[in-house]
Amino acid sequence: MAKTTAFHSIHRDVHHNNTSCTEGNNIEKENRREGTGGKPLCKHCERL
Repeated sequence: MAKTTAFHSIHRDVHHNNTSCTEGNNIEKENRREGTGGKPLCKHCERL
């Protein structure tokens, strides 16, 4: 459960902030952007 700086995918409607989030870990490098992108936090990251 390691929190990290916020990041998001250009193809998804949520952002992530936890390195243990499987959805966040599946974002391909070319689709990943730093920051929240103005998107809400992923529900999985919230639980972590």
